[in-house]
Amino acid sequence: MGLGGMLQTGLMEFGFDRSRIYPVNPKTSEVSGLTCYPTLLDTPDPVDYVVSLVPARVVPGLVEQCVEKDVRCVHFFTAGFSETGDPEMANVEREMIATLRAAGIRTVGPNCLGLYLPDAGLSFGADFPKTPGNMFLLSQSGWNAGGIIRSVAARGIRFSKAISYGNGADLKAHDFLDYAASDPSTSAVMAYIEGVGDGRAFFEALKRCAAEKPTILLKGGITDAGARAASSHTASLAGSIELFDALCAQVGALRAETMDDLHDLAVGVSTSAARVRERETVLIGGPGGFAVLSADDTAKAGLRLARLPDWARDELHEFVPVAGSSVDNPLDVMLRAPGHLERALRIVTRTAGTGVVLSTSPDAGGAGGHGGDQTAAAGEWAAMLRRVEDDSGVPVVAVRPPSGGGPDPFVEAAFEHGISVFPTVARAARTVSTLITWREQREGLPVGADAAQTTFGTRRTGSSVRHSP
Repeated sequence: MGLGGMLQTGLMEFGFDRSRIYPVNPKTSEVSGLTCYPTLLDTPDPVDYVVSLVPARVVPGLVEQCVEKDVRCVHFFTAGFSETGDPEMANVEREMIATLRAAGIRTVGPNCLGLYLPDAGLSFGADFPKTPGNMFLLSQSGWNAGGIIRSVAARGIRFSKAISYGNGADLKAHDFLDYAASDPSTSAVMAYIEGVGDGRAFFEALKRCAAEKPTILLKGGITDAGARAASSHTASLAGSIELFDALCAQVGALRAETMDDLHDLAVGVSTSAARVRERETVLIGGPGGFAVLSADDTAKAGLRLARLPDWARDELHEFVPVAGSSVDNPLDVMLRAPGHLERALRIVTRTAGTGVVLSTSPDAGGAGGHGGDQTAAAGEWAAMLRRVEDDSGVPVVAVRPPSGGGPDPFVEAAFEHGISVFPTVARAARTVSTLITWREQREGLPVGADAAQTTFGTRRTGSSVRHSP
C-alpha cells in the first residue's frame, strides 16, 4: 500500500466520515470503496483540508486548484523543495506559499506527515491511540513524530494534537507553540526541533507556552554532523546548543538531551513525579549488585540517598530477613507480596525529609496469573502506590524493565493512577532530578497557569481526560 492509501486508511480507521473523504487521482475512479475524482476541482464542495502527495514538479498546478477551490489548509507531504538545497526548488516553495497565503490558505509542511488529531478523526498513523489526551506534540520530523507517539502511548500518554511540520515554509514552530499555549485541551507540550528560522518569534512563543504549561524540547542537530543532516532533512539552520540551552533556561522550558529524555520527561510532567521538590531519595531495589549500581545511578543523577533512622530500620526488620538483605538506603530486598511492599513504603515515606521514593516494581502478573487476572493484579499494585502517595504526600516513582511481550498492564494502570514508571533506575533518577532543577530555575519567572506548581498527572475514564487531584 502506498502512503496515500496509508493516510486514507488512517482516516477511516479513526472513524472520519467516509462521505467527506475525496481521493483525487486521474488514473482510477475508485479507491478502497471511495469515489475517486480526476482533479481537486471535480470534488464536491466544500473542501477544507487538502493533503498533497503529488510530485514536486506538479505542485504549482495543485496550488492553482486549491486557490480556485477556496480550500482552507493544505498539508504538503510532498518533498523535494528547500530541503534539497536546490535554489530553484527553494524558489518554487517560496512562490507556492506566497500564492496560497495571498488567497488566505495556510500550509503545513512541505515534507511532513501532517496532523494527528484524535478528537477530529485525523491521523497519519492507523495504529495511533484513538482516545484523546492532554499532551501536545510538535515535531519537525514525521518519522520522529510517529516514533514518539507510539513509544509514549505504550507508557500511558494520550495526545490532544500532534503535528509534523517539516520545512515549516508557512506555519512554523512558533505558530504551533502559540496555539498550544492557549489550547484548552492541552496540559503539557513536547517538541522535537531541528532549526528555527525566526529566532525572536520562536523565543516569544516558547516563553508564552512555557509560562502556561510544562514544555519539553529536544534539539536535533547539536553536532556538526547533526547540523548538516538537519539542513538536508528540513532545510533547517540548526544553531548552537549553548544558545538553545540558554533559551530554555531563560523561559523556563525543559530541555531533553536525548529521545529517551523526551519520553521520560513527558511521563514525568504527566504524573506525580512533577511534584517532587526535594532531592532526598529512598530507593527500594533488588538484591546485591543491583542495589549497588542503582545507588550509583541515583547519586550520579544528583539525588541524595540518606541513611534511614534506627526506628525505620527496626520496623523494616520485623518483616525483612536479616540474612541476605539490607534495610539501609537503598533497601537491598525483594518484596513481592503487596502487603510487604506497601508496609515498606509506608515506613520510608514517614522518614523526615524524604522527597521521593524510587521503587522497583514487582511482577504484577506473577501475583495475579494471566489475562484478566494479570490486569486486575496490575491495577491493585498501582492503586496501592497511589494510596501511599495520597496518605503520605511523598511521590512514589516505579521502576520496571520492559516486559518485551506487548503492552504492560502495570504501566498503563500506574499512569491512570498518576504514577510514573521508568524502565531503569538511572532514567527514573535522571528524570526526577531534571524536574527538580526545572522547578528551581522557574523560581522568579512569571507563571501563567501555575505551570510550575500544578500536578499534571491524568486519569482516563473511557475517552475523557481529567486531572488527578
